[in-house]
Amino acid sequence: MVRKWQAIVLLTVVVVAIGGCASDRQARQRDARLVRIYTQLGAGFFKRDQIAFAEQEVKKALAINSDDSDANNVMALVQARLKHYRRAGRYFRRAVSNKPDNAGAQNNYGVFLCERGHVRKALTHFRKAINNPLYASPQWANVNAANCLLKSGKPLPAKGYFKQALKLQPNLGIALYELAAIDLKSGHPHRARAYIRRYFAVAPESPQSLFLAARVEQALGDIDKQAMYSLRLTSKYPDSRQAKELERLGASGEL
Repeated sequence: MVRKWQAIVLLTVVVVAIGGCASDRQARQRDARLVRIYTQLGAGFFKRDQIAFAEQEVKKALAINSDDSDANNVMALVQARLKHYRRAGRYFRRAVSNKPDNAGAQNNYGVFLCERGHVRKALTHFRKAINNPLYASPQWANVNAANCLLKSGKPLPAKGYFKQALKLQPNLGIALYELAAIDLKSGHPHRARAYIRRYFAVAPESPQSLFLAARVEQALGDIDKQAMYSLRLTSKYPDSRQAKELERLGASGEL
């Protein structure tokens, strides 16, 4: 009789322990869902430039799990938009240290560092995003790395990143435009023409692209095409900075 009572007690303890584990697991799953929901809401508000609401939602996520990488990433973006750069840096560092394979956070941190003038550190984070095989948008990390190098006066290394972006997305307009601009400036107008023509095939005309095309044709000595692009620029965008620059260059004989 004693043995039977002991068996019942032991079974009860085991059942309670299993129930406790299940309850803890359900609580963790619930918390993870809430963190994800609050973070997604915050990201949505951030994209709509509703920064106060974005901060409010992400604070809820971080109150549940202060180490969540995605929540820290969004909060870093919020703080950067608010020009609280030290706070933004802390949240970015937490995002990438807690989850190094968070390629989106690595890319965003790279942009942040580049804007602060830390080019070498920025490139380290861009490369981590680019080299992550699970990252859905490596072309944009390549573009960001290239733009960072351009801003620091290094067009040739930038060219390599733009070309890599094109391998990943051949119709990426910004890469085509920038490659045309780099090749024109470096004395390769035929290459520049090829890139700007590809650009016009996939992207709408803009004052910037028409002005660049006119300069390319000028460098190649094709007066007719130069005039065609110049006319399209001045007729479609007469008040643009590029149209005014075109008039100035024409008056000075430079174009």
